Amino acid sequence: MDSKQVYEIGFHILPTVAEEKLGDEVSIIRNAIEQKGSVISEDFPKMRELAYVMSKHLDTKNVSYDKAYFGWIKLETDSEAISDIKKVADEHPNILRYIIVKTIRENVLLTKPMEREKPVDGDEVEKKPKEKEKMSEKEVDESIEELVIE
Repeated sequence: MDSKQVYEIGFHILPTVAEEKLGDEVSIIRNAIEQKGSVISEDFPKMRELAYVMSKHLDTKNVSYDKAYFGWIKLETDSEAISDIKKVADEHPNILRYIIVKTIRENVLLTKPMEREKPVDGDEVEKKPKEKEKMSEKEVDESIEELVIE
């Protein structure tokens, strides 16, 4: 038997599923995971706009969606169990799309920290965007000429 490996499954649930039924949909995936492994962490699905339109074959036609609920579950199991989890996701009628990737146990959310100005006398200073200097047409032409290599 293989040693345990950490994976993450990210999934889109059809937007036609009622919000109060999302827990039932996630529990189908979660139960498949818990039969052969353990859940490390998860993010309950939230409605998201999709980067592009996705289609799913339902009944006798393809239906397109531009939004869906997105959630993920980080899990630990052996590599043999992944095929069982994949089969459950493939057969789940309300999953629009999913992906399973190998990962690490630690949380590694890569985000840029917010830049803040220091408060003055305990009050938060409102950060104002810097206005860009307006360039004249002549200055634009000169800067373009400097960039052009002949």
